[in-house]
Amino acid sequence: MDNKKYMRSKCPVSRQTMMKACLTAFWMGVCLSAGAQQPDERLNRETTMEREYDPSVRDAGKVNRLPEVKDPEVIRRSIDYSPFTLPAEPEKEFTVLPAGHVMTDIPHNRRRGYFHLGGGMFANIDGDLGYHILESETDKLYLFATHRSTNGNVTFADEENRKAGAKLNDNLIQADYSRLLSSPATRLNMGVSWGYTGFNYYGTPFLYSTASTWQEDHLDTETSQANQTFAVHLGVDGEHQERFVYLLDASFRHFNQKYGWATTLDGIKENQFTLRFDLAPRFGVDRRQRAGLAGKVDGFAYQYPSLYNLNDSTGYRSHAEATFSPYYRVEGETWHLRLGANVMLAGGDSLVVSASPNVSAEVKVLNRTVFYAGAQGELRANDAYGLSRQNRYMDHSLAVRPSHTWLDATVGIRSGIAAGLRVDVFGGYRITKDDIFFIPNRYYSESSEIHFASYSTVLQTDATRLHAGAAVEYNYRDRVEFSLRGVYNQWDVKYDGRNITHISIDRMDMKPYGRPEVELNAALSVKPVTPLAISLGYNLGATRYMLVQGEEKQMSDLHDLNLKASWNFNDLFGAYIKLNNLLFRQQELIYGYPLQGFSAMAGINLNF
Repeated sequence: MDNKKYMRSKCPVSRQTMMKACLTAFWMGVCLSAGAQQPDERLNRETTMEREYDPSVRDAGKVNRLPEVKDPEVIRRSIDYSPFTLPAEPEKEFTVLPAGHVMTDIPHNRRRGYFHLGGGMFANIDGDLGYHILESETDKLYLFATHRSTNGNVTFADEENRKAGAKLNDNLIQADYSRLLSSPATRLNMGVSWGYTGFNYYGTPFLYSTASTWQEDHLDTETSQANQTFAVHLGVDGEHQERFVYLLDASFRHFNQKYGWATTLDGIKENQFTLRFDLAPRFGVDRRQRAGLAGKVDGFAYQYPSLYNLNDSTGYRSHAEATFSPYYRVEGETWHLRLGANVMLAGGDSLVVSASPNVSAEVKVLNRTVFYAGAQGELRANDAYGLSRQNRYMDHSLAVRPSHTWLDATVGIRSGIAAGLRVDVFGGYRITKDDIFFIPNRYYSESSEIHFASYSTVLQTDATRLHAGAAVEYNYRDRVEFSLRGVYNQWDVKYDGRNITHISIDRMDMKPYGRPEVELNAALSVKPVTPLAISLGYNLGATRYMLVQGEEKQMSDLHDLNLKASWNFNDLFGAYIKLNNLLFRQQELIYGYPLQGFSAMAGINLNF
């Protein structure tokens, strides 16, 4: 029997009409949805080497696929001076910034593991290894290891024909596990990490001796200092609960430095206990409102060597710090509002209490345009571990007071004005008490003693920063991608006379030492043929000053031009070559510590 005839004979006309209408609506919906959500094959990979528990570390080797046209997602950013002015990331000890690599790496999202190995001039070695042992909705277990090292001579710009061997050996091993405990999602998160950083004090010496002269053979520039870190954390995350949102996370971190001022002295030992929390019930229509309390409590315990030639009052003291943030949050279809405040307490010899706003707002003003604004605050601990991540040559025998930022205001507008094109214009103003600026230090030493000579210390002052900037991003059909971001900073720095260093300071108006007035970051990536991708990156840090033995000096501008080319044979294997410092400049991130000149590196990427 003919099925079509049978169906026609059994169905009345009204039902036929209804079915045709439903099918027509269905297929129109499918077509419209497909047209609105047509994916773009652009590869966007961002590698972040933070030494905290951060999902960006866990996903450092992955590729996220984003649609070509995306409504702007407003995320509050800490718009500070560019991180390339800080050697917090080991890769940046070799080059100011790596070449743009938006499209120059093979995707890892279809494989459980990845391996990367590169080597080049100055004995530069990069290595990464990661594997998802468990990857399901219920259980996730991930292992990650990274290595960065170098051992080569660098040239000093202001000292004729002077060279020194710069050594670095930076390693991190981390494991993260999470388990889904209930539905809606409540996750148990835990992790453990171990980090080791070895380096030498190869920089320009700043040392005075009690003898009539001092000699360089009394300065130790070869022995490697060693910073070690061990950290664990355990917590539960109920962010997606319908009625009550909660986050509880407890962590412990131990940081120790092998040596003090010299190999005859033990280094500092720091233990940090941290509790983070966020507790808030949901209410209102569609549960889009919440009112709660978030915060963080830190406890610090320190151990110093038995001998330090300093009064005990200059060292770190065991103390506690806390931030409590009551807030109210509500969301609409095209807007978001958060109202709150931060109450910040820092213990020690005396209790210091400060407060700041904690408010933010986002609203979609046009189809692809979002206006955002916020005013925040922060209590920054300035602990030994945190400072070592910003400046590994830091002297940890001198305590650093916490920094209280009681206003950090940001306003901006971000728009996806055309297909593949996004623009962000922003500005802000920040007020900080006891802000930190790294300057070179000097020590008095007996002529018979051998010391590490090239230390940095922290100068703390009250500072305000006004900044304005803009960013542009453009992507064309997975063939061309371009980004440009520029920021202008205007600082007002006042020194209040408090000083715990050996440097005599006789001025009140100061510069933001080490921080650039003008920042520019540009990257261009092209893919002329499918296997080949080429990226060019340029970074500028202009108008920087430094305080050297009580005198202000202008540092040379940072200009870093680099190139990276990769050939991805398939989704399993790829190879690349990088050329760094193509302008052949002699420059430094930290005063007295020159970077490498031109260098080349080649490597491979494997997925498995």
